Amino acid sequence: MKKSLLALAVLGAFAGTASAQSSVTIYGSLDMGVQKSNGGSAANPGTPGTSKAWTVQQSNASRLGFRGNEDLGGGLSAQFQIEHRFAPDTGAASVPFWGGRSIVQLTSASIGSVYLGRDYTPAFWPAVKSDPFGWDGVGQMSVGQYANYLTPGTGAVRTDNTVGFKSTSFGGLTVQGAIGASEGSGLGRNNGFNVEYAGGPIYAGFGYEKVTKGSNDRDGLINFALHYNLGFVKLIGYYAQSKTNNGADKNKVYQFGATAPLGSGLLKAGYYRVDPQGANNNRSKIGLGYDYQLSKRTGLYADLGMAREDTKSNNTTYAFGVKHTF
Repeated sequence: MKKSLLALAVLGAFAGTASAQSSVTIYGSLDMGVQKSNGGSAANPGTPGTSKAWTVQQSNASRLGFRGNEDLGGGLSAQFQIEHRFAPDTGAASVPFWGGRSIVQLTSASIGSVYLGRDYTPAFWPAVKSDPFGWDGVGQMSVGQYANYLTPGTGAVRTDNTVGFKSTSFGGLTVQGAIGASEGSGLGRNNGFNVEYAGGPIYAGFGYEKVTKGSNDRDGLINFALHYNLGFVKLIGYYAQSKTNNGADKNKVYQFGATAPLGSGLLKAGYYRVDPQGANNNRSKIGLGYDYQLSKRTGLYADLGMAREDTKSNNTTYAFGVKHTF
């Protein structure tokens, strides 16, 4: 009897060790709301465009994801992440199916991580962290922060065929670099890096992205971000400069924002102005919003986006919705 109990105890210890060394997490979110626009023609990211109809639409891209971690010993580990995006109002799947992220990664606790697959570009991080709306909803700054530049073949923020490295944090300082191979598509190879610092109330970020060869040769983006958290309010500053039209045009964007805790939620505000070179279509936008948390996983939101663009009519859109994460 004692031997049986001892054997069970040993097996239990090994089982506990195995479970601690490897884990897989299922996660996701569903977001649904209603939006209404005045139908203006000015570019207003996150809105249904010129439609005046009531629209059932998500503000934050709903997703289902899987991520895993395995401890390899000696400070080394392996990770994976795959993330699917979909539209809850119709059930339609996004294309590609694992369009959010699909990477495999090897990590050294003392140095950093090497990852391969489809992932966000390094220059995206200073931008999204500087958007009070996190690139979500009708108030979002999002693609306006890129000053007319779009990552070739992927819209704005991700590259396929990526090989990248992100360092561990050295006193709050991290460095990330990545290359997205064109693999004969003709779009050009995407090269980029960032340097970020986060310590105490300060966040500072610098990002760089450039396309070489291909149909988008010499297009690229440089961005800077600086935040200061006063506790009762976080102040956000952001500037970016892009090159488009094979590097012939230089465009600029200035953005300011703030977030502030209010009751059980978060108040958000942002403003940007895009000044394109050689085109009479200066654009600006004001975003206002409030997120109210019903619980740790469920929240309500109310957002407003007001956009202006030269030679076009003003676009004003508001939205109300609910988001649940798991």
